Amino acid sequence: MRISLLCAGLAAGSLLAHQAAGAGSTSGWSTSEDKAICNPIFSKLDQVEKSILMAQAVLPGQAAGKEAKQDQPKDADEDHLTNQLSAMLQACSYDGKAMKVDAKAMKTSTEAEGAAAVGRIMRYTGLPQNFQIMEGDVPNAAAIIVMGQDGIPKRVIAYNRDFMGAVARATGDSDWAGASILAHEIGHHLSGHTLMPGGSQPPLELEADKFSGFVLFKMGASLPQAEKAIATLIPDADGATHPGRKKRLAAVEAGWQQSCEQQREKCGNGMVVAAAGPRDPAVPKQVEPQSVVQIPAPVGAPSGNTAMSPNGGGAMPMPDIPGPADIDVPSTSSSASIDSASMVDHVPKLAADATPSKFDRFVYDEVGVFDPQVREKLQRTAFQFAAAANVEIVTIVAKGLQGREPDEYALDVMRQLRVGKLDVGNGAVLVVSPGSKQVGVALGAGLLVQYESPDVLKGNLQSFLKVIEGGGRSQSASSLIANASYRIMRDTKSLEWFLRYEGLDQLNAAGIKQREERQKTDAPFEPATDPTFRKLLRVAATVISKNPGMADRKLMVNEPRSRNVGAAVHVRTADGKDVVLYVNPSVPALMPVPLEEGRRYAFIARTTPLKTGASQLDLISYDRLD
Repeated sequence: MRISLLCAGLAAGSLLAHQAAGAGSTSGWSTSEDKAICNPIFSKLDQVEKSILMAQAVLPGQAAGKEAKQDQPKDADEDHLTNQLSAMLQACSYDGKAMKVDAKAMKTSTEAEGAAAVGRIMRYTGLPQNFQIMEGDVPNAAAIIVMGQDGIPKRVIAYNRDFMGAVARATGDSDWAGASILAHEIGHHLSGHTLMPGGSQPPLELEADKFSGFVLFKMGASLPQAEKAIATLIPDADGATHPGRKKRLAAVEAGWQQSCEQQREKCGNGMVVAAAGPRDPAVPKQVEPQSVVQIPAPVGAPSGNTAMSPNGGGAMPMPDIPGPADIDVPSTSSSASIDSASMVDHVPKLAADATPSKFDRFVYDEVGVFDPQVREKLQRTAFQFAAAANVEIVTIVAKGLQGREPDEYALDVMRQLRVGKLDVGNGAVLVVSPGSKQVGVALGAGLLVQYESPDVLKGNLQSFLKVIEGGGRSQSASSLIANASYRIMRDTKSLEWFLRYEGLDQLNAAGIKQREERQKTDAPFEPATDPTFRKLLRVAATVISKNPGMADRKLMVNEPRSRNVGAAVHVRTADGKDVVLYVNPSVPALMPVPLEEGRRYAFIARTTPLKTGASQLDLISYDRLD
């Protein structure tokens, strides 16, 4: 989800932050020139991450929206910005500040301590790496977005070679302080914090802090070691973009405790921790993140590592997804008792006020029902599918539902463990609770609109319970649980997850052009090739009514859709266009801010087949703009 915040990470509020320099500005806030550079970079990153191949740079003067153009200073014309892009990589921090980074100075180095540290951390996350690691002329370490002369924006963790030494001297710690800072930055990228310039979101800083504490426990840090950097470097008071020391220490502790509780019964803040295994056996070696990623191709050449096809295929090849008739034969050791220390997981305690933090595995088995080979295959395939198709599917066998209904439990897991990207709603959580003989499913809004009901996915999960109830062995039947995940993979592997249109005008223009072409050739309507059918777009609009009248002939609210998909909401764009959004209850439940009448939002929605009255769209996510 696109929300504004500063992501210079821990270092941004630290002793080291005073060294940072913006693009010729001493202001702590984004300037009009920063926006002229950064707005198109963020927009293009949004497209690249949703699988558009970028082979040529779009100049900032061409790509920026109307508001950005109005803010541009006179000297920030197309030639001026073109010259800047020709001479530099543009690195944008998450508050929209543009940093000048010399392209020649941005390089990978196997000798750099920062690159090696990032590689070590990634091996404990259990997730695909979605960023590159570079050494450059930056003040310390930062999660940034850079654009090369090939016009492709990239997620990057950039670091200064002297950074780790400076942190070690400041904290008196040679390892854990630097690792916690880098883990914080990694947390921003893995959580998909793709952000607009010009604002802040302290809650997402706490998410990254919680992720840092979670990973550092797995690496072997005690709680004081995990907290050392914040305790030493961060001021007491809350800042405009970053919370103060007390809140951030609490977030690190929450992540550390959650990680500890997944592996043992009792956790104390002074305990000495043995590091967990650096790689889950189910994470395949061929897709294990590497400590150093090749930097982009030279100027003028598209980057093969980051370019993705419109159909969702990225640098990672699509895995071999089992079909509905495929049968996994249980391992010969299935009858043996399960080693609870290595095979049984623990889902964290769910709470509405808990700070979300990215999950670290695609299979959680609190009961130990999975056959080891079935589990390993599912974990491996889900990992590869997330890397290739950008869809995250988490499967849970729950010991209990923590006092919730099964679907409610699944939805709360999705929110708290940040399954999928909120902006396009491409996450899924599947739950089986053998003890209560219940199953649950939660789908992100982007997946939910692909099914009439999530109940269609519950068949395999319920089949597992029927086999167990009939006296069958759980491990022998565990492939039935995995098949539910594989079905989602088969159903969604070819879906588009990028924003095809920035506004109704672009969508309507594409529709008119397509209709004119069909009329010339008498070609029939083909949903698979139609450029507007079930596509994603962004619409900036104000909420007029959350309960529009069904009799309003101007809007033409579709009663069956409001009943089956979600309640209709009437919104209006700045130029007076009315839109009807169908809002599934799960969408507001996953968003960090409520949907309120009279407020202006950036909505991400998918087109519907409905063509009468106002534009009719299925809501996927939203960001508040005022």
